[in-house]
Amino acid sequence: MTSPTSRAISRLGIGSYRLALGVPEHERILYRALERQKDPRLNINLIDTSSNYSNGRSEQLIGKVLSNPRHNTLRRDEIVIATKFGYIQNENMRLLSEGVFQRVPPEEIVEYSRECYHSIHPEFMRDQLTRSLERLNTKYVDILFVHNPEYFLMTNVKGSEDNVKKHQTTLLNRLQTLFEELEREIERGRIRSYGISSNSFSLKPSHAHFLPYQDLVKMAAKAFDRMRIQRQQEHALFLEQQQQQQPAGGGSISSGGGSSSSSGSKAFPPSTRNTSRTTPTTPLSPSHKHTTSGDSFKHAPSPTAPKLVDRTTHGLGFLQMPGNLLETEGIHTTARWAKTQDLNVFVNRPLNAMSSEYGPARLASYPEPKSPSYIEAKDEILTALKSLGRQREYWQPKMHRLQDMIESLDASLRTNHLSIIQMEGASVRNQLHQELAKPVPVPSNKHKSRHDASSTTAGSGTLSAAAAAAVDAFKTSSSSTKSAPVHPSDKKALPPTSSPSTSSASSPPTSSTPASGSGTSTSSSTQGKVTEQEIDHVVKSLDHFIQAFHQQVRFQETTRIAKVMAERGVDLKGESIEQFAVEYLLEHDQIDAVLLGMKREPYVDFARGVLKSLVDPSSP
Repeated sequence: MTSPTSRAISRLGIGSYRLALGVPEHERILYRALERQKDPRLNINLIDTSSNYSNGRSEQLIGKVLSNPRHNTLRRDEIVIATKFGYIQNENMRLLSEGVFQRVPPEEIVEYSRECYHSIHPEFMRDQLTRSLERLNTKYVDILFVHNPEYFLMTNVKGSEDNVKKHQTTLLNRLQTLFEELEREIERGRIRSYGISSNSFSLKPSHAHFLPYQDLVKMAAKAFDRMRIQRQQEHALFLEQQQQQQPAGGGSISSGGGSSSSSGSKAFPPSTRNTSRTTPTTPLSPSHKHTTSGDSFKHAPSPTAPKLVDRTTHGLGFLQMPGNLLETEGIHTTARWAKTQDLNVFVNRPLNAMSSEYGPARLASYPEPKSPSYIEAKDEILTALKSLGRQREYWQPKMHRLQDMIESLDASLRTNHLSIIQMEGASVRNQLHQELAKPVPVPSNKHKSRHDASSTTAGSGTLSAAAAAAVDAFKTSSSSTKSAPVHPSDKKALPPTSSPSTSSASSPPTSSTPASGSGTSTSSSTQGKVTEQEIDHVVKSLDHFIQAFHQQVRFQETTRIAKVMAERGVDLKGESIEQFAVEYLLEHDQIDAVLLGMKREPYVDFARGVLKSLVDPSSP
């Protein structure tokens, strides 16, 4: 495929949603994916990223790798970099709170949720592009995507009574203004082309949050014409002003350089006419602020005429959207329309379906779980929890909550209502370990002094070193994921974490503090502090269950998707679901490239294998 960037683009691209600077494996993956192949048709030269992926660390990783190429990797001029802008999250949210985006009108910032704002205003675009170029360590990007502009519709269109057409018109008007500035960015050399990446393109056109695409190309053409005509007018005005300011008999002004042929003539300052719409605006990024000293005007360079536009068409060249075996609406509508308009189409989420009919589903083949089986692992953890609850009565509420959470997961699994996509987002492992890590007060012992009792309590909620390390690791690994709703049993009030005060030895016994030897006291075996060995046993059993649970979810999902495909008359003939899913997309002429998430090295091997099958269908 040849794009408006005048560079061939590979059929498969590197999706960097989960890649981040600082993860050694991710750096190895990117280098490996960019390795030059003997057959150029097997090269992968398309990298798709965004300003908000891993809070900017995805772009930073790409910038590091491209700035330090290896002898066997593709060069920057062979690679197509596509990035996106639009989201205000994390670091951008901090910048917003500090007033960095004050030149963006408040009404142009969409407040979708407390953690997620959005904007497509030209001022915000310029700022984000500047920051992306810094992180990518490049002077230009090949494609700049407007990232999910439909957030404006998702925020403002909440019900059927809302005026959908009115909000769609407002959004299209904002895109029209943005397109004009994107055309100027092409002239400035900071981007080679632009496009729109929208999840709404995979929806039915009748959906309230669908971004109408029928007029996008006309809008881009209009934006290009307005920018080109404005440049011509400014160019002509500049030459006219220079001619008027030339002394009699002076040399002529070059339309390219604008300098006089007379060696004794002075350099005239440029026109004071407001050309802010065509000249680069000072970026909002603090690192790009600059000052001008008074001496700078003493030796000012000769004024140069505004450059004329030598392009003949607009720079809108790409659409990006989700598409897969279970989400085909956009493939048959938006993508087909795009090809009639000479637009290139990228498809993301090829293996992660979010189907309204089938729900979330991972389109991949996973093997049947091995020992320990899911049933064995479930029985092991439930036995361990019940045993510890009997041995340590004050731990019974915690053990009951964990049992309820596990049995709830088991019920969902038995009804086949779970997807590995949900498991990755909810982090079952994190939830279970967090519940286990909650402190539990040790019951007071009246024979201990106040100092001893408080010392015992201080360590009562502390896990063993092994368990604590495991919990910390799980928290870190899932810190970027969103937790799923917690099981109702986990919302019960927990026992107080501070130790109940104890009476001194001389204090008379009360009804709440039975005297020594009374029949109401509890044996030390059930009231003593939980040992490190007991906690470690529960942690190991819990980890066995989590591993077996994930394997079972994957296998059941594979079985479910295989059944759906069989009902549609698809015979895999020994091929994996993921292989079939990607090849299915690439067989459509209206799809130019498929973006594969590559967070592990085997994914690179898989991508290379798919390309080989395209080049040589007889290859294994």
